[in-house]
Amino acid sequence: MLDTAALNQLLLEGFSGKITWLEASTRYSLDEFIEAFKRTRDLMQKNLGDLTNEQVSFVIQGNPTWSISEMVTHLIFSQAAYYNYILEITSSELPHITEAAKGFGEGARTGIPAAELRENLTKATTQIYDAIERTRGKNDPTNITTNPLFGRCNYQTWILLLLGHEVDHVRQGIVMRRAARAAKPSLDSNGHEK
Repeated sequence: MLDTAALNQLLLEGFSGKITWLEASTRYSLDEFIEAFKRTRDLMQKNLGDLTNEQVSFVIQGNPTWSISEMVTHLIFSQAAYYNYILEITSSELPHITEAAKGFGEGARTGIPAAELRENLTKATTQIYDAIERTRGKNDPTNITTNPLFGRCNYQTWILLLLGHEVDHVRQGIVMRRAARAAKPSLDSNGHEK
């Protein structure tokens, strides 16, 4: 199992340019990256779990960290790009997603109700898990393409990049969850904080 400390070190080396993303993706097995992604997505879903509409829309004035609404909508939208990348590098017959992120920060939307965020994240999770399961057996590690942002990438590299992106936003989401719950506490039916 790829533990958090090892994953953080690997992502730091990749993001800092100390090693290429292709090299980073050889450090652990594909199965370890997929399982780490699933654990991380579970954490994002749990983080979103019981938040109110006010809490998911909460922003800290003067702080560039996105609201949870922005993070989740961005994760869903950008996931479509990773989905397409893993389809392109395998021989999958799955259809591509036509609306997919092409750059940084795309798809972030404010003010989306918490229930809608939860529902959309669940749908996106089902979609990416299905795509991974239907493509992982068609993975040819020697099939390498070049991406202008990430350099040389194979299937395993794209899974690592999907994981790294998720980890980045989960960290932000945990911070924003704490801040939102402190600033906008949810109340029970008697008007007491939960």
